[in-house]
Amino acid sequence: MSSLHPDSRNARLERLRRVQALLSANPVVQKPRRIGWFAILGTLVGAVAMSMTLAGFVPMRAGASAKTQPVFTVPDPIVKMASISPQTTVRVDHNPLARPMIALVIDDIGPARAWSQMALDLPMPVTMAILPYVPDAANWAIEAKAAGHEVLLHMPMEPFGLEDPGPGALLRRLSADQNRQRLTAALERVPGVIGVNNHMGSRFTSCARCVAEVADLLHDRGLLFLDSVTSGKSAAARIVGKTGVPIIRRDVFLDDLDTPAAIATQMLRAEKLAIKNGVVVVIAHPRPASMAALKTWPESLEKQGIKMVSLRAAMAQRQALERGLHLHSAGL
Repeated sequence: MSSLHPDSRNARLERLRRVQALLSANPVVQKPRRIGWFAILGTLVGAVAMSMTLAGFVPMRAGASAKTQPVFTVPDPIVKMASISPQTTVRVDHNPLARPMIALVIDDIGPARAWSQMALDLPMPVTMAILPYVPDAANWAIEAKAAGHEVLLHMPMEPFGLEDPGPGALLRRLSADQNRQRLTAALERVPGVIGVNNHMGSRFTSCARCVAEVADLLHDRGLLFLDSVTSGKSAAARIVGKTGVPIIRRDVFLDDLDTPAAIATQMLRAEKLAIKNGVVVVIAHPRPASMAALKTWPESLEKQGIKMVSLRAAMAQRQALERGLHLHSAGL
């Protein structure tokens, strides 16, 4: 006979059901496993590797520093074809100072007929700056172009002091319309010009307003401007350039003193500047000592590796130098 109470079995079953009910309502939460240091380190290394891989596919920001830009190695030597204008194709070299250049401009073409003719006969590229008030200005332009030279309108402009720039000069006291009419008339007297440079004009080119009033006319006609720099206060480069007109400045006056010794000194200065800077613009005049010196200058320059070029070629070269290029032959 069992010693257990007759209700003891039922009581045990009841307790068992209560325990099962508690277990189903509050499941046992397992204790988290410990993660070892090696597992943590492996996870970090994997994350870094994944981020580096993804970074290779993300485009670089447009504003990123140039130091972060990828570097590409270009084979050397390199020669490319580049277009300076619809009519001009030039060869571009990576070396900006491979061949120094000098552009020679002869001012005051026209009044001194014999010496002007000698300028046209020079055996080198020369840009002829023709005064518009001489009666045969158009003939000088036609002859210069036939000889293969470029032509500029040597436009009279108001100087400081009492010098007379000649009839039809651009003057500060005139209205904008009057100065534009004078410039238009002068351009019609000298056909086929590539641009304009100033005859005298130290006062006019120092006036920013005055220069701005005629700059648009040059722009509309597709002409360049050579600043003869007759004044250290010239505003031409600053004002004309803003209108989109191509502009270049004179570097050396060859014959301010019309003596062989002075001209030789200025030639030497131009040569040194060409070797140093790559491009030099020289202005001379149709005078006896100048013409005698210029006849033999090309031979001397060739021995030094300096090339004489047209004004447009010098302008294209100077622009290229600013971009780290060199134009072998501008074909202008």
